[in-house]
Amino acid sequence: MSREKTLVKNTLIFAIGNFGSKVLTFLLLPFYTYYLSTKEYGYFDLITTTSLLIVPIVTFEIYDGVYRYLLDSKSDEDRDNFISNSVFITIRNLVVFSLIYLVFIRFVSFKYEYLILLQIDLNIISSLWSQIARGLKSNVQYSVSGILNTIITLVSNILFISVFKFKVGSLLTANIIAYVFSIVYLDYTLKIHKSIKSSLMKKEIRKELIKYSVPLIPNVVSWWLMNVSDRYFINIFKGVEANGIYAVVNKFPAIIFVLNNIFYLAWQESAITEYDSDDRDKFYTKMFNMLLCFELTLVVVMIAFTKFIMGFMVNGKFSSAWIYVPFLYFGTVFSAFSSFYGTGYLSSKHTIGAFYTSVAGGIVNVILNITLIPVIGIQGASFSTMVSYFVMWVIRIYQMRKYFKIHIQIKNLISLSIISIIFVKCYYIDNKLIQISMMISSTIIFIFFNWEIIGNAIKSLTHKKYQV
Repeated sequence: MSREKTLVKNTLIFAIGNFGSKVLTFLLLPFYTYYLSTKEYGYFDLITTTSLLIVPIVTFEIYDGVYRYLLDSKSDEDRDNFISNSVFITIRNLVVFSLIYLVFIRFVSFKYEYLILLQIDLNIISSLWSQIARGLKSNVQYSVSGILNTIITLVSNILFISVFKFKVGSLLTANIIAYVFSIVYLDYTLKIHKSIKSSLMKKEIRKELIKYSVPLIPNVVSWWLMNVSDRYFINIFKGVEANGIYAVVNKFPAIIFVLNNIFYLAWQESAITEYDSDDRDKFYTKMFNMLLCFELTLVVVMIAFTKFIMGFMVNGKFSSAWIYVPFLYFGTVFSAFSSFYGTGYLSSKHTIGAFYTSVAGGIVNVILNITLIPVIGIQGASFSTMVSYFVMWVIRIYQMRKYFKIHIQIKNLISLSIISIIFVKCYYIDNKLIQISMMISSTIIFIFFNWEIIGNAIKSLTHKKYQV
């Protein structure tokens, strides 16, 4: 199977497993905004945001390490060695974190403290099992666990919120149940527990995994600073109700982020396995320029359709959310570009480089948040996110020159950027005719620039021979 065909195949598999689970929160927006107040939804978003910061610190990002080393494993013994030691590190860290957390809540009281702890612990174990599945190249099982997670979360949320009126507690409980089922499914189908052996606990392997993974912690924390720390600054300067609105705003660019993440999961494997190939730069260049066209034309489509979709997806008390979306759309684009270049750190195993670029982006985000949110409110957070991702991408272009060389198609970059700016200007004009024109023209633009991708995807789904 050609590398292009493998990339397309893996992208489709990850799409099946991830798209539903990630888009679920978007599809449930009418449900959430009907039953929950802006304050309740804002509080849940802060819980989620805080968890995203805690998880990489507690885990040492070890599941990224086990995924990378499992791809290089040449034997069952190698595989069991890395799985056993990654599980040991994770469980040890979870025990320490849980004890510290239980002491902490004796002095600081907040709602749902035990549900939050349980959700974090199970989230970590579920993530580890999922990354082990990817490292074993069991992508189908990985995707099925995502589908299972989606169904269980959906049913649990509807039941707990609408019937039992659990409010925020129901969202946490639904997540907990979904994580349990995902863990059980992956362990049952892949027999991961059989690879965990105390006799394989080796200090040198744990040291190797930690050496690879720990530099990724600042990287993830910096991504957190750029992506979700905005909530804290909005909460401080504008209140929890404004944070609830911003949480809804983020559900729309999250659609693009979901698609980016699906591609990134597949691209990680291809980038790593093709890193030492003779025509690596040519392959990387081709993939990036296809990504560039896809991302910018997708933003044009999203801008054209956002106000229409938000009109019936979001409850009236969140109606101002549409104003703040465009900058976040472009933020997801620069995030995708940055992630694409960032695979160079993983492929070369020089993960320390990811630290510097992410910290730079995080610092820019924090400075702009502190400066702009008190002045222009939520829009300041959106703008800060976009600029910080752009800064990270530019720095990574410079840094990655020693790993690989990508030749960006400047003509497409400039033309699509101009088109995007025009659509943003039209977005803020309150005219139905202009809105309809944007929908039609954006669809045509998307098809025109992505005809090759669309054709290859169709051929792949119909099992025909194709070329990228």
